[in-house]
Amino acid sequence: MKCAESWLKANDGHPIVFAAWQEINVKLAMSGPVDPANNLRGRSAAYKAQVAFARLREAKISPDRIIAIYLATAALIEDDQGSHRVREFRIVQAAKAVHRLASGTHRSWNIETRDGRMVPYALHAYPRSSGLVLRRIGETLEKACDGLASFSTAIIDARRERYGPHPSHLPGWRHATIVLPRRAAPT
Repeated sequence: MKCAESWLKANDGHPIVFAAWQEINVKLAMSGPVDPANNLRGRSAAYKAQVAFARLREAKISPDRIIAIYLATAALIEDDQGSHRVREFRIVQAAKAVHRLASGTHRSWNIETRDGRMVPYALHAYPRSSGLVLRRIGETLEKACDGLASFSTAIIDARRERYGPHPSHLPGWRHATIVLPRRAAPT
């Protein structure tokens, strides 16, 4: 993430970076009102994704941070030899990280007990980050950051320089495979 943020700061005058920033900024501005997490059950995935962007706006998450998360996620997936290299995996993983930044509805108030004391009470409700919602968020991120995908090698190189090679590039690394236990033959 730090390498992606550093790359963005170094290239903030690039037209493609500005276009991505502008598109995310417009999406945040046009996302509408924040709806409490309790009210989202039964709503469409598009509406839930829109509310997620509204929460990001209300939490004052900058477009730079959102773009950096997308770039860092895409670069890590590309650098990992054992990772899924399909579009859907990339957009969902980026959306998970962005969704976590401002998820949930938080309310607190004081309740008077029988003996007259005021006791603080808090309610924290988090919407489920289901597949369709994450795909919608990820598709929006991908559309905005599509032109930046070609710069992921620069971010990978900066990450390698700062932290060393990805563990999948070290000697002795083996791709993790899932081994299912054999079923006993019916008798």
